[in-house]
Amino acid sequence: MREKNAYVCRAPMLKLLKPSNRRMYGDAGLKAGILLLLTSGVFFMLAAAQGYASLKIATGARESGMGETGVAGASSANALRWNPALLVKGPGIEASMNHALWFLGTSQGSLLIKRRLGRFSIGAEAIYFTSGEIELRDSIGSPDPLGSYYFADLSLGLGAGVEVVRGTRVGLIARYYHERLWTYAAYTWGFDVGLNYTPFSGFDLGVSVLDFGFDMHLDAEGFKPPMSIRVGGSYVHDWSQNLVTSVNLDFLYRPYEKEPGLRTGLEVGLFDLLALRAGAKLLYMDEELKLFSPSELLTFGLGVQHDWVSLDYALVPYNRLDLGLTHRVSLNLAFD
Repeated sequence: MREKNAYVCRAPMLKLLKPSNRRMYGDAGLKAGILLLLTSGVFFMLAAAQGYASLKIATGARESGMGETGVAGASSANALRWNPALLVKGPGIEASMNHALWFLGTSQGSLLIKRRLGRFSIGAEAIYFTSGEIELRDSIGSPDPLGSYYFADLSLGLGAGVEVVRGTRVGLIARYYHERLWTYAAYTWGFDVGLNYTPFSGFDLGVSVLDFGFDMHLDAEGFKPPMSIRVGGSYVHDWSQNLVTSVNLDFLYRPYEKEPGLRTGLEVGLFDLLALRAGAKLLYMDEELKLFSPSELLTFGLGVQHDWVSLDYALVPYNRLDLGLTHRVSLNLAFD
């Protein structure tokens, strides 16, 4: 997409987040899980241009600090973004507000709310990403910018979850996506679907398909939201009234990019007041399957809680994308 004497970002640029690109453009539960996995396996054969890269940013400082895991163990209203089936778990009313600060003024904010009514729950969310102002230059690289532009993403979701049989939960979220790039705008629709199964107390399994969306077009460039498939487990153990540990393990696959990932995380809760977290991002794809370097392998986080309010922080390195250390903050409210 080109204006006279100037270059403006094309849609494929939204696939990347590098600074260098900113100037260019029970048995029942097990059977249901197997069915969902087989159905999602069809997506592994798909190939599509995908944009809307901001949706790859993990939601929730707790989950981010635990290696960006949560398909079976996400908590608070942030669970909507990891697995819609987790809507049915937790207190009666929950709300989460998140902020992620990235490079050169780039940031993401989100608000998620859920209401549980017995075995049925409803939830809503809004996620907004903005690039801040970006310099606009002509094709020969003029020393002075011709002006500035920005790009912004908005995702709105509304969904519900239900416990179909004891220990087995399913959820569905309908999504609206809107993307704006300078004077151009595009929108599309999509959905998330998930399953959560609890075979015994403290142990959960989860599977979700997120951001399965239809094509959108930005100045004749067609692309889709970055669909992802997650499968994983979570185990919580109460050692005493003052010590609780949680372990998450997620396998992630982005079929449009043919990109697998393996993540794990640990949380240690102390005195029902303080939580210490760490995680590891183990695998990624760069032409071939690789291990993350030590400088990007580990994530860290902590949280404090008092009565109905909690505050979480996470430190997540993204050196492979030249982003350095990124920071996530979450404020969570919970009422029975």
